[in-house]
Amino acid sequence: MQIADDPAFRGSITASPWTIDFALFGHWDLGTVARFGAALRDAVTRLPTLGVRPGEQVALFDITGFAVQSPDVLAAIGEIADRSRTTSRKIALVRNSALLAMQVKRAIPHLSMFDTREDALAWLREEGGAEASA
Repeated sequence: MQIADDPAFRGSITASPWTIDFALFGHWDLGTVARFGAALRDAVTRLPTLGVRPGEQVALFDITGFAVQSPDVLAAIGEIADRSRTTSRKIALVRNSALLAMQVKRAIPHLSMFDTREDALAWLREEGGAEASA
């Protein structure tokens, strides 16, 4: 189910397991972060209407189309990620840039990062909560 279609991000909710799935694009400003935060909150509030218990879902964020971001944007995204951490049982991030991965890891150290979408999805489907690659 498509839940967000913004020039800077696209989001959906899928089943097996229940997954909030966002792809992020380009260079953001704080207004874009606010739109993204609202879209993510909307996704989480939709889950109970789909029969998903709070915290049952996992989250996947694909940043392969994302640019290196300013420190204030990363800090704002980090605040959203901290809130998401309390609502999603596992969070995976798909990366393709070493520089962006280092930047994200500094701002949001608790995210598990993967080089491919397939690896991220496989980890999200596993039971348990062990962290993946740094």
